[in-house]
Amino acid sequence: MRRAAVVPGLVALAVVVLAIIVLAVPCLAQDSSTGSIHGTVFDPSIRRIAGASVALGNSATGFRYQQTTNGQGQFAFELLPPGEYTARVTSEGMSPQLSRTLHVDIGGVTDIPFQMMLAGARESVTVSAEPKAVETQPRGLSAVIDERAILNLRLNGRRFTDLALLTPGVTQDPRGSNSTSNGDLAFGGIRGFQTSYLVDGADNNNAFFAQARGRYRAPYQFSNEVIQEFRVSPNSVSAESGRSGGAVVNVVTKSGSNKFHGTGFYYL
Repeated sequence: MRRAAVVPGLVALAVVVLAIIVLAVPCLAQDSSTGSIHGTVFDPSIRRIAGASVALGNSATGFRYQQTTNGQGQFAFELLPPGEYTARVTSEGMSPQLSRTLHVDIGGVTDIPFQMMLAGARESVTVSAEPKAVETQPRGLSAVIDERAILNLRLNGRRFTDLALLTPGVTQDPRGSNSTSNGDLAFGGIRGFQTSYLVDGADNNNAFFAQARGRYRAPYQFSNEVIQEFRVSPNSVSAESGRSGGAVVNVVTKSGSNKFHGTGFYYL
């Protein structure tokens, strides 16, 4: 009797562990500090090609990713650092196809179709259709502030998060404004301390003051030059973005590239 009681217990434990593993697999592709590129490969008759080879390269770092399409002719590159990429598709009996430059935004999904052409006596490289940036999950009204806006738009105080005021629904919370600060950023009329900040996917909130680390009453801890881009999302964002009663400001810092560059400025 004791043995019979133990065996069902072990079976139940194994079922629970298996369920956790299965449910955890889709979560591996969820990261609020990265983006992804999805696509489908078709033949000249608009039939999907399985087993096509897709190579993806980062234009700035030279880092390369590669995979083959599944039985439905689909591919998906997840957890990609924001930046510019190019994709090349090859398949037996088809001419290679090269995409235009694909820009991956933080928290965004870029979708691109490839239509292959039959390889003739003379092989040529064709260019794919214009990619489309899509959101596969409803996230409400969100906006991306890119690197060009961060570096070129004028800021009083060089606090890059003030550019979030370009997003509909974001205002300055007058209750946090004083002689040394422009105040917290409020979304949709909700108090500014309800806004949550993520930097490279990690929580960047001051738990005691309910503000971003560094707070707004002192110079912000990040210079504009180290910020690549950030996304401002409403409180209806998906669960991986973490807690927030107001908006989620998701920031990605620059990680370097193979290009030499520099900036110079003076603050008066």
